[in-house]
Parts: sequence; C-alpha cells; structure tokens
Amino acid sequence: CCLRPFSCEQGLLSRPDGSAAFLQGDTSVLAGLYGPTEAKASREQPDKATLEVLLRPKTGLPGVLERSREQLLRQSCQEVVLGGLHPRTSVTLVLQVLNDAGSV
Repeated sequence: CCLRPFSCEQGLLSRPDGSAAFLQGDTSVLAGLYGPTEAKASREQPDKATLEVLLRPKTGLPGVLERSREQLLRQSCQEVVLGGLHPRTSVTLVLQVLNDAGSV
C-alpha cells in the first residue's frame, strides 16, 4: 500500500478572485473563489461574511452526495475564511471535479 502523490497549483483561472487545482493520484479538482460580494438579504449575517460552497460533479447534476460534501466543506472552511473582516458579504467557493479516481 502506498500514498497517492498530492500536488496543488494556484492562480490557474483569471475570472475568480482566487483559484487552485488539487491533484491526488488520478483525482483532480479545480477550485475558484469569488468574493467578498454583496450577500442576498436572506443569507446576510450582520457580523461576518456568509460562505457558500458549490461542488460540481464531473458529469451530470449535483446530487445528495455533492450536497453532503458541500456541507462538510463549508463547515471545514468556515474557520479559515476571515469573515469578520467583511460583515454582510458573501464568499463563494466553487469546486469542479475534473477526474475522480477515489480521492475526492
């Protein structure tokens, strides 16, 4: 048994405010971060930014598994995003699975 090699590259996309590609073995995910932007009134938090995570599968529409992973990622990343610096805003993390060989 051996570990699959892991690598990360930053700044691959021009439109997002930040982007990165994560590769582990034959699994690859592309991430784009947008924000802070104006939050929808229903999701606005007066003391910090709202973090939204969108996970897109390689093919098809997002299902229950993707929604579950989005929630896990949102909980994990909530502490990393310095939302207190930008209250009443929204930060969106979009993840696109490019290839899934079991490491997503």
